[in-house]
Amino acid sequence: MIEQRFIQIYQDSFRKNWEQPALTDYSSKHTLTYKELSEEIAKLHILMKECGISKGDKVALVGKNTPQWCTVFMAVVTYGAILV
Repeated sequence: MIEQRFIQIYQDSFRKNWEQPALTDYSSKHTLTYKELSEEIAKLHILMKECGISKGDKVALVGKNTPQWCTVFMAVVTYGAILV
């Protein structure tokens, strides 16, 4: 299944590059490692669960192209919700 393969690619990349830089906000010069990105995604998964969002639910994402936007994108996709 494409969805499972997509998530597996993320997991493999995170494991392989755990201590490497993943995302950088060039305006603030703040960089997240894959480990830190993984922790942020896990926190967002918990938040989505507590908000009652289920797999297959639609989630809107509006914002500038930033590391935070990318983090939310990855969290929604790996959670199993549909990004709109």
